[in-house]
Amino acid sequence: MTRAIDHFLNRTTMYRLVLYYLLALAGAALVGGFWHLSPVDPAQLALSALIVWASCMAVNAGFARLLRVPVNAESVHITALILVLLMPPVAAANHMGIAGLIVASAAAIGSKFLIAVRRKHIFNPVAAGAVAAYLFGQPATWWVDGSPLLLAVVLAGGFLVVRKVQRFDMVAVYLLANLAVTLSTAALSMPLSMLGQTLQFSVLYSPLFFAGFAMLTEPLTAPHARGARLIYGAIVGALSSPGVHVGGFYPTPEMAFLAGNLVAFLMSPKGRFLLRLERVERTAEAAYDYVFTPDRPLRFRPGQYLDWTLEVPNPDNRGNRRTFTIASAPTESEVRLGVKFYPGPSSYKQALARMRPGDVIHGTQIAGGFTLPERGGEKIALIAGGIGVTPFRSMVRHLMDTGDRRSVVLLYGNTRASEIAYSDLFEAARERIGLRTIYALADPEPEAAPDHVGFIDRALIEREVPDFHERIFYVSGPHAMVRQFQRVLAELGVARSRIRTDHFPGFA
Repeated sequence: MTRAIDHFLNRTTMYRLVLYYLLALAGAALVGGFWHLSPVDPAQLALSALIVWASCMAVNAGFARLLRVPVNAESVHITALILVLLMPPVAAANHMGIAGLIVASAAAIGSKFLIAVRRKHIFNPVAAGAVAAYLFGQPATWWVDGSPLLLAVVLAGGFLVVRKVQRFDMVAVYLLANLAVTLSTAALSMPLSMLGQTLQFSVLYSPLFFAGFAMLTEPLTAPHARGARLIYGAIVGALSSPGVHVGGFYPTPEMAFLAGNLVAFLMSPKGRFLLRLERVERTAEAAYDYVFTPDRPLRFRPGQYLDWTLEVPNPDNRGNRRTFTIASAPTESEVRLGVKFYPGPSSYKQALARMRPGDVIHGTQIAGGFTLPERGGEKIALIAGGIGVTPFRSMVRHLMDTGDRRSVVLLYGNTRASEIAYSDLFEAARERIGLRTIYALADPEPEAAPDHVGFIDRALIEREVPDFHERIFYVSGPHAMVRQFQRVLAELGVARSRIRTDHFPGFA
């Protein structure tokens, strides 16, 4: 079952998955409304959805045309749907309610463009829109958590979203902080016998889960470094507790998000980059490096990634934004994007293949903890599968440029020799810093002479890395491969703290 789930998740982008999630919730609310299984009137919900969607699309199109920047159409639909699910549905005669929906929509989309530093928005757009509606006199009601039917969809879809982005730790801290503050403040103001009822209400009839799954995980306003995202989750969880107040003022959940977003930005104030294509280099069979010149220097650590947004006419169900590792090293002035093209490529990959020198792509959100250890001299073992070698290209080049001669072993698996990328760099690294590279080929060509025929396995690790207990392991490749090596290394007795993995959400 988990394998089937992961296969689906690997073939679906984060934005498309969230869109499916929200559509399922809206559909359940609409259909359930006819049988009183959801807390809203179907006609009012449909009218509200139309108003919010039209407002969001109009404002987004206006700003995109004015500022001449590419936008992620799915992001607009997601913003609109979340607003629909938390703002109170309105009747046609409720002019103030309709105005509140328009204010929320305009503020949500406008905040992406107007409240930004280096073209990166700071606040969660839905939270910004909901706060604007609150100030207008039409507060959000977060009605989506108001029935067992919708709660079931919230939990099921939310689990898929969190599994996709691998943010269980952040969501868990958010939930624990919220419940801890709720119960502790309740204990000061009511009999202990009522704490169970308070807990039940907090879990079943509050914005707790929907806000955590649909908004906390928003990638552009949440920090990506583990420590920062745990702090972010704790802040939002604690401040969104109904027991928190300053005098007679009780902050709403959306206000808690704005506070958390501000702290997240201060911890990681990175903006948007404009990258202009210089050339395309073939690195292996169907694999290429796109070499860009950025509009300003990128400050990152080897192994980190970037969100790449490309102008894609008529994007398919995978959208126009991808997360790719930066294949270049911080010591290089140019920025490399290493990709592999598979049969039946997505519209994004097709647009990427059509890029020519001078064309541009937008990058945002440098992040990721798949980086070299801070302490110099640590022995390292790198395990790569296919195009998963791109973060190791960055690391190895950085080690070469800085003259770092620590002990590094690379186990690199492919199907055929023609699929090996960056072999020239790895050979140069062998001469300059002593890198050991072991090539494993599952189905080698007759003329090939790999170091190992077959897949990388436990026996190969034990043979080629006999001091594995002394090394930090980095594993990069398809999700199934990463999970497999986590188990293999655990069986070998490698401590979990010494295993780093790069989460790839899919390659197509």
